[in-house]
Amino acid sequence: MINENKRRKNHTDRRVKRTKKALRDALFELLETKKINQITVTELTSLADVNRATFYFYYTDLHDMLHQIQDEAYEIFSEILSESTPAISTVEGFTEYVNRILIFCKEHETLCRFIINHDGDNHLYQQIRYLMLKNIPDTKTIYPENNPARYSTNFALTAVTGIMIDWMNDGMQIPTEDLAEFFANLYINGSVKTKELYLNYESSEH
Repeated sequence: MINENKRRKNHTDRRVKRTKKALRDALFELLETKKINQITVTELTSLADVNRATFYFYYTDLHDMLHQIQDEAYEIFSEILSESTPAISTVEGFTEYVNRILIFCKEHETLCRFIINHDGDNHLYQQIRYLMLKNIPDTKTIYPENNPARYSTNFALTAVTGIMIDWMNDGMQIPTEDLAEFFANLYINGSVKTKELYLNYESSEH
């Protein structure tokens, strides 16, 4: 009896995931040509071949659906970054760290493209940025306001985002490990050494 209940639960879980994926994929497709306020639930469910009642079982409206998608993406990303963190002060360690992010993007390409193109209030980006700052020292808290080196962390996070977008737009042809190592070399041999030059920085203004 226990095995039968487990089998039924697994079947239900798979069905729920398939239904939500169908709705999500349909929403992403519609958002390619329309804004969220121009899309109706009827249009979405028709494209996804899902009953309207089923949609309202999971979501109150389309905005609620968007927020749930953001929350799900955050949870997935959080799990990736919560794994044992390498020493990101080395090229090898930072390569492993960035590689996790790129693998996430490759495995969830549609979701990442949605985040990039439709996270209008930057809500999810700010959440993910906060997660990354738990592992990457925030130079704004290290250097004083009159020291240019305080923007090093912002440079690193912006660079990761920019590289990721270009890489995805180019069809993700470069292996994640190679791209991660390239970025790690840029960061460790570039911005980290530049920060060292500014440890005793004094403004030229008097």
